[in-house]
Amino acid sequence: MSTPWYATWFNTEFYHDLYRHRDEYEARLFIVELCRKLGVQEGERAMDMACGRGRHAKVLSEQGLQTLGVDLSPESISFASQFKNERLEFKVGNMLEALDFGAFDWVMNLFTSFGYFDDDGLHQEALNHMAHSLKPGGKLVLDYMNSAKIAAQLVPENVVQTDMATYSISRKIENSIIVKRIKVSHECTLDFFEERVRAFSKDDLHTMLVNAGLEHVQVKGNYDLSSYEELDSERMIFIAQKPLS
Repeated sequence: MSTPWYATWFNTEFYHDLYRHRDEYEARLFIVELCRKLGVQEGERAMDMACGRGRHAKVLSEQGLQTLGVDLSPESISFASQFKNERLEFKVGNMLEALDFGAFDWVMNLFTSFGYFDDDGLHQEALNHMAHSLKPGGKLVLDYMNSAKIAAQLVPENVVQTDMATYSISRKIENSIIVKRIKVSHECTLDFFEERVRAFSKDDLHTMLVNAGLEHVQVKGNYDLSSYEELDSERMIFIAQKPLS
């Protein structure tokens, strides 16, 4: 069986270089606003599922949450572990496997860290695992791209130049999957990578969250938690609650 694209691409320095603009300032604004509007209480437990190098988890802990960052990549967890403190820890974990980290008041899956599998049954399984990790009354926050806007405004090709490399990027939609192919030119060598993210609609994700046993599903349209507009909003940010009983 071949290695999934995300297990390869996310472990490269090229990935972190290409997306270096996703800075901690943006993460901080989103998390602070989220905690304020959702009534997050100091001392509650939060899991940042697919935490990457820990930028969101770090800010969650600074809001007073006992935070666990979980990611598939040992390299990312190793990097994030430099931020560990009494309110923040990191562990390697896979959303496709049962998560044995205890029960949480909040489970966060942020910055489109979902939608990577070829089989939609696996997406449902991942959401089931996240929902199972919630305490009764706990909430799941799923931050996803707005597929409708991306499809309507898809940029077929562009080139990104950084100090490290030149990235030639092509995009297209294949069978409801947004496919991004990335050619990396670096020190007279070429490397090729691919991203494949399912173009879930708002209704798709709403149904999957309900099927995971969650209720009171809301959707917001951006990091300021403004209302969702199908062709205008930058994001689909779902907030769903585990029943009290």
